[in-house]
Amino acid sequence: LNHANAVALAGLLAKVPGVKVLNDTFFNEFTIRVPGSGADVIEKLAAKGVLGGVPASRLSPDNSDLADLIIVASTEVNTDEDRAAYAKALKEVVS
Repeated sequence: LNHANAVALAGLLAKVPGVKVLNDTFFNEFTIRVPGSGADVIEKLAAKGVLGGVPASRLSPDNSDLADLIIVASTEVNTDEDRAAYAKALKEVVS
């Protein structure tokens, strides 16, 4: 169920203009590239009530190559509504 939920979320997020899912294979965590700063996108998502993941830059703050990456997870506790809300909010904050 974790994997199926993550695949469903990755599919939705991949449809958001400007967003790219970077992993071809994964279990329940995957990485997306977003326009601009991943940390800023996470903050904007949080303001909309969406916990969108972890900015990869948080794991290695001195590596500027990670600035536009977000590590995302979906598990058995996430619903179709959760995934739809994430995709909708992401589209709003990156456009």
